[in-house]
Amino acid sequence: MLRGRAVILAGAGIVAGLWCATGITADHAALGDDAGSITAPALATATAVRIRPVTTGDLVSVYEVSDLSDTTITAVEGAAAGIGAQTTLTSGFSVGMVAVRRGAAYVQQASGSSGLWQYPMGVSAMPVDAMRAVMGDRVASAIGAGGVVMGQTTAGLRGAQQGDVIDLVAASGAIVSFAIGLVATDAEVGGTELVMSPEQAATLGPIQPTRVLVYGTFDRTGIEAALAGRGMYDGELFAGRRIRIRRSWAPPDPDGTLGLARTKQLLGEFDYTLLSSGDVAIDPAWRAAEIVRVDFADIAIRTNCHVAIIADLQAALTEIAQSGLAGAIDLANTNSYGGCYYARFNRVTGNLGFLSRHTWGQPIDMNTLTNAQGTVPKMDCRVVRIFRKHHFAWGGNFLSSDGMHFEWVGEPRDQLLYPSKYCPNLPGGAIAGLTGAGAVDRIDAAMTAADQRSTFFAGDGWGNGD
Repeated sequence: MLRGRAVILAGAGIVAGLWCATGITADHAALGDDAGSITAPALATATAVRIRPVTTGDLVSVYEVSDLSDTTITAVEGAAAGIGAQTTLTSGFSVGMVAVRRGAAYVQQASGSSGLWQYPMGVSAMPVDAMRAVMGDRVASAIGAGGVVMGQTTAGLRGAQQGDVIDLVAASGAIVSFAIGLVATDAEVGGTELVMSPEQAATLGPIQPTRVLVYGTFDRTGIEAALAGRGMYDGELFAGRRIRIRRSWAPPDPDGTLGLARTKQLLGEFDYTLLSSGDVAIDPAWRAAEIVRVDFADIAIRTNCHVAIIADLQAALTEIAQSGLAGAIDLANTNSYGGCYYARFNRVTGNLGFLSRHTWGQPIDMNTLTNAQGTVPKMDCRVVRIFRKHHFAWGGNFLSSDGMHFEWVGEPRDQLLYPSKYCPNLPGGAIAGLTGAGAVDRIDAAMTAADQRSTFFAGDGWGNGD
């Protein structure tokens, strides 16, 4: 069901839940002139309101492309213990949803004349106690009461509300139903679509942890030193396996991709079915409306793409051509083996697999031979920066490098000076400047005050690659 595990550290700063009576007054006639002399009881003029705990503190996520090794888990748990933090395993995965029901009526129902059709949904699963520290009391209480929690954007896409029932597809093909105990803000759930406990997730099939959640009060410098002391560095090998360390206080990453909920909001949502051949078939009406054949000008790429990305892709190609960089794109290879749209799974097959972003026609692959997934990217950094300017993230800095891959994100990324390993942005959005061996790929960009908590779990449902 799942591939890849990760480690998260959550700095707690939880305010205890309190019951607070508002509108307390006193009989001023009984007070007299001496405010210290009270002869009558206070009177409550409003109903007591519970002040819910507020989640604060930092998050750090450590994960791998494939199953997280026991060596990595042990190392991160040791680092957390050294700074007095607690740990627990969590999971992020994709599942199919066939319907949203309200009583006897359907709010949303997957289509299809034959086979099992379903909407792809991203799920985050974690123990309720840890959830309370990371996502807050509202989310934890709803799940503790037996419901699941749906993010606000996802609920809005289908008209779902608290009390509705969702039907999900288990690994066995059986339908498992859950009540929506709460529609939470996207910030509360970190941008994910559904939140549930590990026990609820297990009813869908065997799950593998994708993160170790470490929570408690910790010092940023301390956790950095503790991880480094065990040889753990972002994007580097640890015990023979590459890891990524994500911090909630890091500046925005120019190559960070959109979460599943945000992608659906911008590009639309479809249902799909798995064919006996192992291929994926998606809603033909959605495909006809959203995926179009394009013969691009200036650089003659011919491919099927989502209608929303065409103008930005054309603008990027035009600037590349006008900058004298058209030769950096292997046109024959791109038109034969690259392109935007291809309905398929990304890593795992079956009903609980991760759908590729190419199923939305959202990215474009180019120069596939020289930029194969998992190899050191060889894409011209000037081309990379032009694509970022025109609203694309680049796969060269994915944990499993994917230098052929440019993914539409709907916003410019050329001004973000995150310390990318390959092709970091240059100050002022320049596409070229520094010279010398490797100099163009070096920028000293310090971590700054930021808060990535609101999107920290948005990638659950995508997997760790494409």
